[in-house]
Formats: sequence, C-alpha cells, structure tokens
Amino acid sequence: MLKSMRLLIRALPLLVPMLTLLVMLAARFGLPEVFDAFQLQVFDTYQRLKPRVYTPVPVKIIDVDDESLARIGHWPWPRTRLAELLNRLLSGGPSVVALDLLLAESDRTSPENVLPLWPSTPELEALRGRATAFPKHDEIFADSMQNGAVVAGFVLTQVPSAVRPAEKARIEVLGSDPRPYLRNFEGAVVSLPAIEAAAVGNGSFNFAPERDGVIRRLHLMFRLGETIYPTLAAEALRVAQGADDYVIRTAADDRELGSGAQPGVNTISIGALRVPTEREGQVWLHHTRYESSRHIPAWRVLERDFDPGRLAGNIVLIGTSAAGLKDIRATPLNPVASGVEMHAALIEQVLLGHFLRRPAWAEPAELVLLAALGLTLVLLLPVLRALWCALLGALVVALVVGFSWYAYTELRLLLDPVAPSLAALVVYLTGSLTNFFVSETERRQVRNAFGHYLAPAVIEQLLADPSRLRLSGEKRETTFLFTDIAGFTSLSEGMKPEVLVRLLNEYLEGTCEIVLRHGGTIDKIVGDALHVMFNAPSDQPDHGERAVSCALALDEFCQDFAARQAELDISMGHTRIGVNTGLTVVGNFGGESRFDYTAHGDAINTAARLESVNRYLGTRICVSQSTRELCPQLEFRPIAHLVLRGKREPIQVFEPWPNSTDDRAALMRDYLVAYELMDKEDSSAPQSFRALAERYPEDGVIAYHAKRLARGNTGTTILMTAK
Repeated sequence: MLKSMRLLIRALPLLVPMLTLLVMLAARFGLPEVFDAFQLQVFDTYQRLKPRVYTPVPVKIIDVDDESLARIGHWPWPRTRLAELLNRLLSGGPSVVALDLLLAESDRTSPENVLPLWPSTPELEALRGRATAFPKHDEIFADSMQNGAVVAGFVLTQVPSAVRPAEKARIEVLGSDPRPYLRNFEGAVVSLPAIEAAAVGNGSFNFAPERDGVIRRLHLMFRLGETIYPTLAAEALRVAQGADDYVIRTAADDRELGSGAQPGVNTISIGALRVPTEREGQVWLHHTRYESSRHIPAWRVLERDFDPGRLAGNIVLIGTSAAGLKDIRATPLNPVASGVEMHAALIEQVLLGHFLRRPAWAEPAELVLLAALGLTLVLLLPVLRALWCALLGALVVALVVGFSWYAYTELRLLLDPVAPSLAALVVYLTGSLTNFFVSETERRQVRNAFGHYLAPAVIEQLLADPSRLRLSGEKRETTFLFTDIAGFTSLSEGMKPEVLVRLLNEYLEGTCEIVLRHGGTIDKIVGDALHVMFNAPSDQPDHGERAVSCALALDEFCQDFAARQAELDISMGHTRIGVNTGLTVVGNFGGESRFDYTAHGDAINTAARLESVNRYLGTRICVSQSTRELCPQLEFRPIAHLVLRGKREPIQVFEPWPNSTDDRAALMRDYLVAYELMDKEDSSAPQSFRALAERYPEDGVIAYHAKRLARGNTGTTILMTAK
C-alpha cells in the first residue's frame, strides 16, 4: 500500500497537468461563451491598437447632429424640411441616398393633422372644408424621392405582426437553404406606404450586438418568417450599382467544407460585389477612427453656399448622431457611435474589398494548438525546472500572440490566442503546484527521516541548496554550549539497562527540544552530553543571547528532571553547562561517502573546559566574557579570571543571574561588594566572603571563594590545573 502511494505521488506531476489539459479541452467545447468573451476582448484590443486606416471612398453621412437640431428645430422635422434636404442632396447626383430614419407615422405638422387640433371658428371651418386641397407633407416627401434613387428602411422586431416590408430585390440561392442560419424575426415596423412605394430599395436597420452589447459584426441579410430581407447597407450597395438581385451562397456538405468553407452562409453577392460572410451572413466591422471628411452636418446641406455637386456618385446615408435621438451604439473603438456610422463602415469595407475574416479552420487549428502546447508542457514540467518551463511557455505564448497579431494586421484574419495561452498558463500553474506538492512531500520525508539526527537548520539548508553537501567550510563567529550530567557515569553503571535507556531518552528528549526551540544546532550527543552551536549554519545575529537563554532554560528543566527522578529513588546529579563564543571553521568535514556538519576551533575547547570547571566553582552555568559581551540585555555575576588547563591567558567567566526575587537582588549586591574587594586583593576580602558564606550557605560560588581565600589565595585570577 505504501509503495503504491509513493508511485502515485511520483506520477502526480504527469497526471494532474494531463487531467487539467483534458478539462481545458472539454471547457473549450462545453463553455464556448466563456472563451468567446475573452476572444472578443482580444479582437477589440487589436482594433484599438491598430484600427483600419481611413481610405477615401464615395460614402458620405448626412448627420442630424445636436447642432443641426439647435439650428433647424427639434426632432422630428416636418417632412417638408426633410423633402428640402433630400431634394438638395439628389440635385448633386449621388448614386443613392439611404434613409437611416424610420418614417412609420404620418407627419404631425401636415395640414390634415394640424387643422383638427385648432379651436372651431368660422374662418377655421372654411379652412377645414378645403383641407383636402392642401398638399400632404408625407406626399411631398414621397414626391421628392422620385428625383433620384432612394432607399427606405424598416425595423424587424420579435413582436409577432402581419406587417411585411416591401420587397424591392430578387434573392437567389446557390447551395442549401440559408434560412436556418439567418437571424429570424417575428414582425416589422415599416415606413409609410407612400414612402415605401417611392423608394427603389428597402432595407433593415437592425443590429445584432454581442452579449456585452458591443457591435462587432453587421448582417447583410435577415429573415422574417420564410422571407429573406436585405439590410440598409446591402440595399444601398445594390441600388448604387443599379443591380436587381442578390446571390446567397451556402456550404453545408462535407465536400464543400473540405474546400475551406464553413456551414451556413458563405458569401453574398451584391451586384458585382462579392462579400465573404460568417455563417449567419454577417461581416466583421473593421472600424476607423473618427473621420470628419466622412460626415456632413444636415444643417450645412440646407445652407445656400452648400455645393450638392460634391456628392456626385456618392452613396449618401442620412442618419442621426444627436444623443437625444437614441441611435447610439457601442463599438470596440467608440462607446457612443451613431448607428449610421456602422452602416457607412460596412459599405466602405465592401467597396474597398477590405474584410476581417475568422476562417472555418481557425477554431480547429486553435484547438490543436491548445492540445499541442498543453501536452508539451505536461511532458516537460516533470523534467525541466519550473523556471525553464515558464520561460518556454512564455516564449510559445508570445509566439502565439505575435502570430495572431500578424494575422490581424497583415492577413486580416482573426485568430484567437486566448484559448491556447490560457490552457498553457493553467497547465503550467497546476503542473508547478503539483511539482511543489510532490517536492514538499519528499522534503517532509527527508525531514522525518533525518530530523532526529541532523539539526533542522542544516536539513533546511541542504534541501534548499544541495550544493552544500559538498565538502566545504567557512570561518564565522559561533557560540557553543556544552552540557554534562555530574556523576552520570557512576550512576549508569548500577542501573538496569531498560531504566538507563528510559532515563537517558527522556532527558535527551527534553534537552534537545529546548535547544531546537532556541534555534541551536545539535552538533553531537555523546552519552548524556550535548554539544550545541549557535549562528551556524544559518545566521543568528543574537546567537549569544540565544545560547545563554537556552542555558537558563536547560538548567531549569534539568533541576526539575532531577527532582522527579529523586522521587523514583534515582539520585541524578545536576547538569553542568559551559558557554563560549569565538571564531571557528564550520562546515562539512569528512569524506565523499560520509561527512558531518560540525565546527573546529579553540572556542569549542574553551566551551568544553567551562562546562567542566563548574564542578570546582560551585556553579551550574559558566559563561565566558566573549559571550557576555553579546548579551547586553541579560545580567551576570562575575566568578573569576580563569587560566584554563593548556592556556596561558586568563579569561573572565560569569554566571547568568536572573533577579527574580528581592533576596537574589540583595545577594547580588552583597556579592559584588565582596568580589570587588577580592579583585583588589584587599585584606578584608576573606572576612567578607566568610560572612557571606554564613549568610548564604547554599551559594556554591561564595563557598568556593571563601575556602580559596581561607587557604591564603588572593585576587580573582585562578589557575585551573584540572579539566
């Protein structure tokens, strides 16, 4: 079972990314709207970065803008004013004038509509009797339409109605029936019969925005029930050419699809113009930035100095950009574009033969790329480092995005970089996280296996940097702590083995836990003795304070431990502790097959000597001057200047002194007075220590100095002849 679990864990870096890749492929098929939303944002970004460069073509917009409303009057204008506008335009000889205006209601300013609203008077009654003699405004406008080629418009709705727009052109189909692919509507709102009859073309103004409300594609054809109707832009193009029909080509069988066509509508021919379309008969709009030469304010056309001849041969569209007239749409470039601008943009693209295409092979190619890129990362992640995979993935994603940008700018193809890039990112993240999980699992196993033998800091450094396993060393200041139990050898000789093992294990468990808690590295365990170092292998700026605090904690534990053993009739001696700081060489010492992380230097021997001299000084903890200087926050009492065995120069040693009670504070004050006398070799020093020994009989240091001075010794320098 354990072996199977290990095999499974090792296989996770391959299995998890592979499963993630399969999920991404399934999501691409099952949740297309999510990916399409990202895709459209990328295509919008492309257009914002590099919109279509405006190329002058004979297409003009007569704009009913806010200034026109301010100069001429509020909307709707009388049909007589529209007739005046239309007559002025037609006099210039445009190829067609398309009305992006819904004229579905009779003009309210026409006499037959106004006279019934006026109060009755004899004079008014006379006028009402002759009302039929007055010209109707709608008829005046319809008559003006006879002066040239005019396209009227209508709106298709989802409200069922029996109204049907007038059909002005013949629609032929090559291939299968296109109606299942065309956007369907249930009803229509059409222009007045006189206006519709006078028009030579009749097209829908409808837009079909994406889910986010942005218009990116315009249709050339819609259907109402079983009848196919062209849009306003399509009719303007047809009438401008003097053509009578449209030809819709579809591709719906495997043979046709094999040639690169897509199911549904494939192309729509408008006279001599052939327009490649999406499956629903739409064309991607490739917008330009605002171009003032394309727009002529409506008020300007009605000025006397306006030259209609400048419109000769142009396709002219009359529409509104005034905010209050609510024909405002969002595009990738402009959140408040007028609807007539989009009709004009589509007409321009058809005349220029300039089309953005998302070919039928695009989505399959993107799926293949998604799978190939994801599979490459799946196979490489367990082999290469995460950084190299990240660099490789980033490079491939950059190439994908770069090619997508090239396809847009140079080939006018819309290829989606989102799905492959997103798949690569998700596969990389899941693979990296899985590798991290497996790596951490293995690291944890290493810690569990070696944590009882090596210091945790050493293990962490080896895990983080395996190069540290090489034989090497460094010189650094290190603090050492040595411990030993007084009389333990004699005690252990008379113990049963099981009692000795229990006693020693419990003791070492407690002392090692304290050492590790204080950040110490356990260099060696020799019987009951611990050899501990601080500031190696990791940096510990407070290593001196750590070591002394650790010594105090060990002393407290060991006293309590000895007391508990005494209750079991085990006479365990106290633990002696020596602490010293100095420069040593630390690192891995040994051979290639076996080595040990340890330290070498005189500072280690000094720490061992300080542990040993506790037995003579009457102390349990002995700290050197070099360590004391690193502990400004702790209090110590001076013990002596010791010339250790094998040394020539004395070192001053101290005992940590936590003043936890008033009695200890008083003892410290009295001791320091006597110590100063001894240090000055004052003749009263022996008497002072004798008095202290009587007052504090349990203080080992005082007893030691009292006996030493009583033997005739003077001063605080002591030559240690024994270890």
